[in-house]
Amino acid sequence: MSVVFRRTSSGLNNQHLFHKVDIVVFVEGGNIQYNKAEVYSGSFNHETEDIIFWSKVFDNFVTGKKIKFKSIGSKSTIKEIALDIIDGKINTVLVAMDNEFDEILKKQISHPNIYYTYGYSWENDVWNAAVVKSVIEELTAIKIEHSDIENNFNTFLKDLKLAVYADGYLFKKECSFFPRKKSPLFCVDCNPTDLPIIKKDAIENRISSKSLKKANLYSYGRRHSIETKKLCYGHLLADYCVQLIMHYLKNRHSLKNISKDIIYRMGLNKFFKEQFKSGNIFEYYQQQFEKNVA
Repeated sequence: MSVVFRRTSSGLNNQHLFHKVDIVVFVEGGNIQYNKAEVYSGSFNHETEDIIFWSKVFDNFVTGKKIKFKSIGSKSTIKEIALDIIDGKINTVLVAMDNEFDEILKKQISHPNIYYTYGYSWENDVWNAAVVKSVIEELTAIKIEHSDIENNFNTFLKDLKLAVYADGYLFKKECSFFPRKKSPLFCVDCNPTDLPIIKKDAIENRISSKSLKKANLYSYGRRHSIETKKLCYGHLLADYCVQLIMHYLKNRHSLKNISKDIIYRMGLNKFFKEQFKSGNIFEYYQQQFEKNVA
């Protein structure tokens, strides 16, 4: 029998009692996007990548508390819950969400119970050339001595810079450059003879079709210090890395592909095992947990 929670701030504040935990953390992710009424009634997605990411982050900074993570799909719903947390002074519920361009646009909500990713999304925090190499080496059981992955990844970032500037430029107008729902990989050659690359002409054509001026994009991107890896649309970054891994396996080692979901999980695991304990990303979360109450 399902349990229906009252659709009020007090009902939200009592969800931790049902799960027998100290804190409930709502995050994005999952195949279903729930509205606030559904969330307050107890609906959520189970075992998403967002849950895995945030649970590993919390594990590094929170001790002595039992935590239940719930993925509810929609950032808009997360933000609605965030406002209820502030208005209702709820201390048993936290929310964690994608940064997107909120930091640059100064739209982040400052509150002890509200957390943001360092980059555009968790994918931006996790995926880099070293993680890609580590996943490949585990899957092939062969150590990569050459710099093909680093070179490919760095070229990907260089060729995507203007598109990321355009995305940030349009984001302030509540629009986007990348076709998020339809085909975020529109500018990636997913059928290469060797490794994937960015299709520069696809980016040029999209800039033209949206009547954007390159001078304005470069000015906006530089003025706001937009870093490509940090603020690239997260799904595009992660899916590119998956393409890079898959084609390396296929074209360099004649190995069959494995599912994208498994590669995502491997990337998450590699990042937290091998890289998270130091660097800018770790320091960002450390500071966030020091000022927040968890």
